[in-house]
Amino acid sequence: MQGQGRGHDPGKGGGGEAISIDRSLCEESNKRVDSFDLNKDGKPDVWRMYAGQTLVCKQIDFDRDGRKDWIVAYDANGKTLYQQADFDYDGKYDMLAVFDVATGHATEVQRDTDFDGAFDVKEVYGAGGALTSVRRDRNGDNKPDQWEQYSDATVVAITYDDDYDGKVDRKEDAPGTTAPPVQPAPTPDPPEATPPAPAPAPKK
Repeated sequence: MQGQGRGHDPGKGGGGEAISIDRSLCEESNKRVDSFDLNKDGKPDVWRMYAGQTLVCKQIDFDRDGRKDWIVAYDANGKTLYQQADFDYDGKYDMLAVFDVATGHATEVQRDTDFDGAFDVKEVYGAGGALTSVRRDRNGDNKPDQWEQYSDATVVAITYDDDYDGKVDRKEDAPGTTAPPVQPAPTPDPPEATPPAPAPAPKK
């Protein structure tokens, strides 16, 4: 069973430019796959993939339906490269997070906030994992039409493309509006695997 290739293509969506990931890390071809049956129902629910002796991907099926709900890809040093998650267990990934291996912080996160199979929010993080901007696709045309700028986890400005023509129509200053934490949750290791809660998208 492949860990990818379902739902929308990772990185595609209206929150901004596509995020590039190496999907081959989490494909079974040319990998050693170790599986675990945590709930003892005769079906695996955790998979670890190795290239040689190096762990390159971990996959978890939280709702025991045979589909991977959480994927983590690693580099040769065991640092997280990206994560994908299906929070509503519909077979489509709702989140893609890319990480800086030097710091361990997410640099970009795309989310499907309305669970329609297309990413509609893109979050961009700066040094230390601080949220710097959010781009939203409000009308589902796969193009951003709302841009939020953050400083110290606080919204400082929001611009809108209200007629969806690709040009900014208005700007709001929003001092003092604080975003909730939106970093993707870390994945648990067997045997303590439990479903992660989806991180909320920041609000203006």
